[in-house]
Amino acid sequence: MKKLAFIAVLSSFASVVCASDFSLETLKAGDIGVKAEAAVAPAPAAPLKEEAQVPQDLINRFNAVKSELWRLDSDTTWLRSDIDQLESTARRIVQSNTADHFFQNDLQRMSWDMTRYNDTAQRIRSEVKSLLTSAQKDSGLNTAARDMAWETRTLLNRAQFDIENSAQRLEWTVRGAKPELVGYNAQWSAMDISRYSRDFTWKVRDISYDIQTLISATQP
Repeated sequence: MKKLAFIAVLSSFASVVCASDFSLETLKAGDIGVKAEAAVAPAPAAPLKEEAQVPQDLINRFNAVKSELWRLDSDTTWLRSDIDQLESTARRIVQSNTADHFFQNDLQRMSWDMTRYNDTAQRIRSEVKSLLTSAQKDSGLNTAARDMAWETRTLLNRAQFDIENSAQRLEWTVRGAKPELVGYNAQWSAMDISRYSRDFTWKVRDISYDIQTLISATQP
């Protein structure tokens, strides 16, 4: 009896399949409980942040100031030696008690040179301050500013410990000499040289401070 019932059910299922033209293509995923998941598109990558373009004119100005500092450092390399030579001449005049009518002219030329160096240092400081108003954070500009700091450090050490001390010794030696031997304007010129050397040290020190600020302003 059970076999007859099973055969009847099997025959009924076969007839249904044949009547509906069953095929695998007509079988849908939804008919067997499978749901297709939508593909998740990857999030677009964040655009790279472009660095601000540094104007070529600003780059040229940085390099020009760096070159001027190098030139001033080079021009003053032998300044201490020149002042020491004048001081040696003054001592010779005093010791020999012999007049040198050209000595005061040499002192006057040195005074003019010191004035020129001070004017150059003042101009460079003004240019550095101008750079501070337009500085941008850029590795190239920062490198140039650090090169300026190196030149200024060397120049400051020379001005403070070499030039200024030599000028002070020159002033003392000339002021201790008889005016008729070294010239009546010699003492004034020697005092000017000493004063200009101190002014030069202060100007270079101010440049050094401004360049440290410039380094911070250009640090990327």
